[in-house]
Amino acid sequence: VHNRTKQLILFDIDGTLIHPGTVARKLLDKMVEEVANLSPELQVEDVAGYTDPIILETALKRVNFKDGFLSETIDTILSSYPARLEKIYNDHEDAHVYDDAVKLSEACKDEGWQVGLLSGNVRKAAEIKLKRFGLWDSFELGIFGDEAPNREGLVLMAEEAALKALDESYPHEKMVLVGDTAQDAIAARANGVRSLIVCRRPESRIAIENANPTWLVDSLDATERIILWLKAE
Repeated sequence: VHNRTKQLILFDIDGTLIHPGTVARKLLDKMVEEVANLSPELQVEDVAGYTDPIILETALKRVNFKDGFLSETIDTILSSYPARLEKIYNDHEDAHVYDDAVKLSEACKDEGWQVGLLSGNVRKAAEIKLKRFGLWDSFELGIFGDEAPNREGLVLMAEEAALKALDESYPHEKMVLVGDTAQDAIAARANGVRSLIVCRRPESRIAIENANPTWLVDSLDATERIILWLKAE
């Protein structure tokens, strides 16, 4: 066994780095209701692990929105969503940081590894959410929900994004995706990327287990043990 000296650790945002609260989901729901006159009543399971465009597509289809106008309506909503989110996000008490994830990201940096973001949020929304907690500038690069149609596509793009941002090549076998949903594990596996999944919601456990993550934990608190796992080749 020799240790991995160079790797890229990609962190999901909602549910992994932060508990986002309900404000963003409620805003997307409201914006769909404004165009469709009917609420899609988005639940946690409609948003966790999905990209913002896919969340909106699901929501619009649920309220029987006309198919022919789906993509332009999604674009219209997403063009004004970040500005509306920014006005209200910092006022809501229910969002908070997961300290275990932040500590793990710092420990990865201490190993000399690169850390980045991989999130279904559109870039501007990701920035709003993380800036509230002073975390936006802690990451070297990010791949976001407005850059690929789904999470598998985001992971697929990571190599190219890393080359551009870091001027270094990180093939998929030198990456780890840290997330909290079955979708994270599935997207990682589809691309030959290792996954470390933290089960924050007990009701998600069976779905996560079925997605065969490389590692499944109930918290990211055991930083030293996790670093040893990530090092082993």
